Amino acid sequence: MRSEDDRDHQIRQCWRFVVKLLVTVAVAWYLLRKVPLANVRNALGGASPIWIALGFTVQIVIRLVNAWRIRLIAGAQGAPLSFVAILSVLFTSALYGLLLPGSIGGGAATLVKYVGRGATAAAALASMVVNRLLETLTVMSFAAFFWGLAQLQAGAARSAHLATILVIAAPLLLMGAYALLFGRIRLLARVEQWPVFGERRRLTRGLGALLQQCARAGTLRATAAVGVCSLSMLKELLATLAAYCFARSLGIDLPFVAVAWMQSAVGLLVLLPITISGLGVREGTLVLATRTYGVEPATALSWGLVQFASLLGIVLIGGLIEARAWWLAPARST
Repeated sequence: MRSEDDRDHQIRQCWRFVVKLLVTVAVAWYLLRKVPLANVRNALGGASPIWIALGFTVQIVIRLVNAWRIRLIAGAQGAPLSFVAILSVLFTSALYGLLLPGSIGGGAATLVKYVGRGATAAAALASMVVNRLLETLTVMSFAAFFWGLAQLQAGAARSAHLATILVIAAPLLLMGAYALLFGRIRLLARVEQWPVFGERRRLTRGLGALLQQCARAGTLRATAAVGVCSLSMLKELLATLAAYCFARSLGIDLPFVAVAWMQSAVGLLVLLPITISGLGVREGTLVLATRTYGVEPATALSWGLVQFASLLGIVLIGGLIEARAWWLAPARST
């Protein structure tokens, strides 16, 4: 019975991957029909390697910042995950997220890697959940704040009131969310006490362990909590800086504020598991978002492709780390 369930699960995962592949191909085909391929080739051919190298360097720094944030969360859980181990997992999970279907990719591969590094399954999963929660809250706030700021700078009369509200409310709501999670209320620390989880926690030992680990993640000391929240914001600012460097490599002269809300919007949309590594969604979003700024569709599409190429660079680093681990594995066993 167990093997049949596993087989059905694998079949569903494969079908999800096939659907994502079809959607990716369909979106790419539509974009290339609307945007002349020759123009895209010319834009990519004229890209500045210096700006691309700067953007890729920032992408690596982003992984360093993210690893530091995860290490602080893992420390509150008592998970024996070192900074180097977490950084290695971040690179290799990018590899598996690109190569493997569905949630087997980034999510499950990351879980397996953390467990292989000595963390319990519950602690690893809770760390991933808390990390994704922080990232989603921060990206949403950044998207709202910088969109509003861009509208105010552009003098858009129609959206001035909404823009003003977002510029004021977005950072306040983000700080409030951080305070709920790690402040005096310690919402995460109380999660296992929520009545809605009471019966399930008694019936499902795995869920109870997960909730307990999420609660531990919410017991960060004040300095560590400030560090986690600061690193979350720094990570998104660095993501904007990387996108800005890639834009400049193609001669796209957009204000940093405009790049910030576009990058945040893309960050939210690529979380939707509808294409492979956000390919197509990223490019289509940038084509639409930059239209009002007078950016040529071919150049905007090239901007998205350069960002995807940088992800492939991260995947390559992950592949080298995995190859090294496989090469050293026989030596360790002997």
